[in-house]
Amino acid sequence: MEREKWFFCVTFESLENKMKEKEREKVENYYFEILRKIANKRAEAGLSQIDLALKLGLTDSGYFKVEKGITKLDIQRFLSILYKLDISPKEFFEDFN
Repeated sequence: MEREKWFFCVTFESLENKMKEKEREKVENYYFEILRKIANKRAEAGLSQIDLALKLGLTDSGYFKVEKGITKLDIQRFLSILYKLDISPKEFFEDFN
């Protein structure tokens, strides 16, 4: 009986770990989709990374790291970027998959 419990625990733990990994992958995919959309909206607005960095009070290197996902994008900076691009959060996410 103990062996069966052990097998069940190991199987359940590996299933749980796989589920967590899939969840992390999905969240990461959403995150990078948001970053790609920011880059596209910036380009559509005719702004370079340097232009937007200056508007945000960042260095060009600092903004590059945000847009590429090297530095995590927090909600306050995200909203600041949308504001500088004159895009509402609702508008930004309206066609988000």
